[in-house]
Amino acid sequence: MRTDGNFQARYRALEKRMKAFAEAHGDIFVPNPQPDAPVQHVLICMEPSLGRWARSADQARSKVEAGFRNFLFSIEDFILHFCVRRYLCKSGERYHITDLSKGAMLVDRAKPERSERYDRWYPLLEDEISLVATPDAAIVAVGKVVYQYLQRQRFRRPLTGVIHYSGQAEEVLRSSGVPVGIGDETLSRLRTSQLTTSRQQLIFSYKMAFESS
Repeated sequence: MRTDGNFQARYRALEKRMKAFAEAHGDIFVPNPQPDAPVQHVLICMEPSLGRWARSADQARSKVEAGFRNFLFSIEDFILHFCVRRYLCKSGERYHITDLSKGAMLVDRAKPERSERYDRWYPLLEDEISLVATPDAAIVAVGKVVYQYLQRQRFRRPLTGVIHYSGQAEEVLRSSGVPVGIGDETLSRLRTSQLTTSRQQLIFSYKMAFESS
C-alpha cells in the first residue's frame, strides 16, 4: 500500500503530543498501530489497561520501548480486528482503532474521575479524528461509556455504538509494525486460545452491528 509521507509525519507529531500529555499526568502512553493514510472507519475505545500485558509501570515502559502496541494483545482484540475487516470495511477501505484517553492504567484506577480524564483528552481526540478520518468516515464508539460521553460532547460526526469486548491475527500483526519477537509471542498465545461461546457471541454481535451500520 502506498503511504503518505506528510500524513505519517503529522501522525508522529500528534503521537508525541499524546505521549507528553500522558506522562504529564503520570500515565504511560501506549501507541496504537499507525495508519498509513486517512481511514474510512474509526473505532474509539475507553483507555489502555495495565494488568495482563504489564504488571508494573516499569515493565509497561520496557515493553512499549521494545515495540508493544495497543489493541494487539488479547483474543478479544483480534476478534474486533477480524469483525471490522470482515463485516465493516468494504474492499480497499481502512480503519483505525484508538482510545478516548491514551494513558495506560490499572482497571481499578480507571473508573474514578473518568469523566474528568476524558475531558482532558477530548481535544486531542478531536485532533486525532481530524487527522486520521476521511471527511465521510464512519465513527464507532466501542462500549456504552464512550458512546454516552461522546453524545454529551455533541460529537460533530455521525456516531454509532457497539458493545465493548472484555486466522486474521497474522495479517493485523504483520501490518502493524510490531517487532517480530513480540508478534510471534502474541500469535503463539492466540493459537492456544479457545473460541468460547462468549467469544462466538461477541463475533456475532459485532457482525450484526457492523452489517447494519
